[in-house]
Amino acid sequence: MTSATARVASAVVAAAALALTGACDSGGDGGSPETTRPSASGSSGSPPASGSPSLSVSPTPTGTAPEDPEEAEQEIREAWRVFFDPESSLEERSEVVESGEQNSLMIDNLFRDPLGSRLRATVASVSFITSGDATITYTLTRDGRRLDTGGPGAAVLQDDTWKIALDTVCALTRHAEDAPEAPSCG
Repeated sequence: MTSATARVASAVVAAAALALTGACDSGGDGGSPETTRPSASGSSGSPPASGSPSLSVSPTPTGTAPEDPEEAEQEIREAWRVFFDPESSLEERSEVVESGEQNSLMIDNLFRDPLGSRLRATVASVSFITSGDATITYTLTRDGRRLDTGGPGAAVLQDDTWKIALDTVCALTRHAEDAPEAPSCG
């Protein structure tokens, strides 16, 4: 490969990386992009134009994505659906949260709380940071009204299962009247 060809190839790779970085940081929360796993929950962007959630394009497998990113994304979306479903039991919710069994009291308090029990979330997109960490962009609502939560959520691979990151659930407690964070929250 000639040096001119190598420079062109490097420029193309750099442009693609910048485009991907910009696509991942379209949250509009005014903050800088995270370089580690997000620890806050939240929504970004504007709500979907219609009543149905928008679907993201699954990333192609890379050294940082899971082996089957489409399956991983489906598992993540299902975990979020179960967690926010008003019909889900405490056991079901705890199963979809990182270290959920050890933090079931916080999860129970969140969904027994008069305000927390009315929280709902719609996942807008899933972006893989590593093969075991993902950033989740979602819209958080209460009684159909969008809440500004200040950042993206996260999912982690724990025991070969994708779960909502504990840090995300910890951050959700601020949307309740009386649902304190668990001692394991950072």
